[in-house]
Amino acid sequence: MNKIQTSALPFTVLGGFLGSGKTTLLNRLLNLTKETRYAVLVNDFGELNIDERLIEAHDGETIALANGCMCCSMADGFVSALTAVMERADQFDQMIVEASGVSNPGRIMDIAKLDPGLSPNGAIVLVDAPQFLNQLTDSMIKDAVLTQVKEADILIINKAHLTDKSTVETIKETLGAQHSDCTTLVNDQPVFDPSPLFGSVETENLKRKNNLALVDNKSTAEHNHDHTHDQFQSCVLRQDKPINRSAFEYWATTLPPSVIRGKGFISFAESPHQHWIWQKVGRTYELESSSGTSGHSSMVVLIGTKEMSVESDPVIYGPFLNQ
Repeated sequence: MNKIQTSALPFTVLGGFLGSGKTTLLNRLLNLTKETRYAVLVNDFGELNIDERLIEAHDGETIALANGCMCCSMADGFVSALTAVMERADQFDQMIVEASGVSNPGRIMDIAKLDPGLSPNGAIVLVDAPQFLNQLTDSMIKDAVLTQVKEADILIINKAHLTDKSTVETIKETLGAQHSDCTTLVNDQPVFDPSPLFGSVETENLKRKNNLALVDNKSTAEHNHDHTHDQFQSCVLRQDKPINRSAFEYWATTLPPSVIRGKGFISFAESPHQHWIWQKVGRTYELESSSGTSGHSSMVVLIGTKEMSVESDPVIYGPFLNQ
């Protein structure tokens, strides 16, 4: 399946308090990706442990990788690094900004909303499972930690394998009280593939069943022998007829929290010759008019946790059920 393209570069902010695991996540993403060309703005090159065999060029401010990705240092300021990427924006599929451990990811995301060359792709915030509850008892850092939580589109309880289940459940309850409408995931594995969090799931290997095509998660492991999507699953929903817009928007706003991302082309009954690009991240979604048209059919890709029921749940199928 061809990748969904838009004129603007998708822009994701990766946040989380000091020590939450942001750099480890970025390192794994950069070392393993083959299909998606990321431009990553980081605070400190020294903390990124990129496989030297991937590095094609390093000029002090940027590192070019053989897989098409690039790292850009924010040592000279965020705007300078952002400008360096935007000058070659057509070379990348996504931009990721690593927020500093004490910064507000929402303020960084606001920049994407002002630049027509950028398309906001949500803020992902990591929560340090072994440290989070202790952080909330520290008056010096509590406000910074909770501000990051409240600005998230997707929350990840990271390093859950380093603590007990009771603590994880307490963290879930605490996060729910602070940000009840946010999608929250638990990472209980020491090593995992983070690419689905950024909407980068391969969909070439599809198992078709009526209007639904399931992605075999294990088939994507061919990228690398330890590159796994076991924590996530994906499905493709299709509809050959134009969809009622009100029905679609109701479906998009009532999808369960287990659906963390969605994207696709939609044809509405009200304007059947016009296609729309739909993108969802966490609790929010956007519809953007597309310049291209391709009949009356619609197709979306949903990315979710293992709890996303893709076999028979009418909430998942929605307007993509036979009409």
